[in-house]
Amino acid sequence: MVQYYVMSCTQGYTVKEAAEALGVSTITIRRYIKSGKLKARLTTSKFGDSYLIEDLPMIMNPSSDETMATQPLINRIEQLSQEVGYWKARAEWLQERLLLLESPKQTPRRRWWHRLFRR
Repeated sequence: MVQYYVMSCTQGYTVKEAAEALGVSTITIRRYIKSGKLKARLTTSKFGDSYLIEDLPMIMNPSSDETMATQPLINRIEQLSQEVGYWKARAEWLQERLLLLESPKQTPRRRWWHRLFRR
C-alpha cells in the first residue's frame, strides 16, 4: 500500500487516494476541488477526464495530531449537513403537497352536450 502512494505522489493524488489520505469521501474531495480548497488539474486518462491533486495542504495533512482528532468531527458535521439538506427538501415537498390539498377544488367543467341534454 505504501508503494502505491509513493508512485502516485510523483504524479499527484487521484480523487480516491486523496479521500483515503484525508479520511473523507470522494464526494467531499470533489466539493473541495470545486470550492477551491484543493488545487487540482484535469487530466485525460484511459477512462476519461479525471482530477489529479498535486499536493495536499498542510492544514488537511493527516499526519497532524490536531487534524486526526478533529477529522471525525468534521466528517460528522458534513454528514449532518447532508441530512439537514435532505430533510429541508422533504419539508418543502410536503409543504407543496399540503398547499395542493388545502387549495379549493375546482369542479370539472361539463361538456356542452351534457348541459344541452340535462337529465
